[in-house]
Amino acid sequence: MIMFSTRARIVGSIPDAMTWAHEIAGIVTKVSGVEVQVASRVGGHSDVLWVIRLENMAAVEKLMDQLQAAPDYDASIRQALAKGFFEPNSIEQALWRTV
Repeated sequence: MIMFSTRARIVGSIPDAMTWAHEIAGIVTKVSGVEVQVASRVGGHSDVLWVIRLENMAAVEKLMDQLQAAPDYDASIRQALAKGFFEPNSIEQALWRTV
């Protein structure tokens, strides 16, 4: 099982950024059929984390292809960047193998 995560530090309006975080999770789920979990950091910086669980690396590749072809996904990402919700240098993605 592969876990795919994306983390970003919120620097704009926290309520607006969290609303968007759930909206983009919905877009990813709609495009891919894969459930996205959204979590916010407790204490410290205001970070948001999106987590997806996939069967294998082939499923990760399929997800990436689906998202890159989805105009709603691209438009929403551009909107979040334009609104300054997140610190661009804080955004990181990771692949995890569950054991």
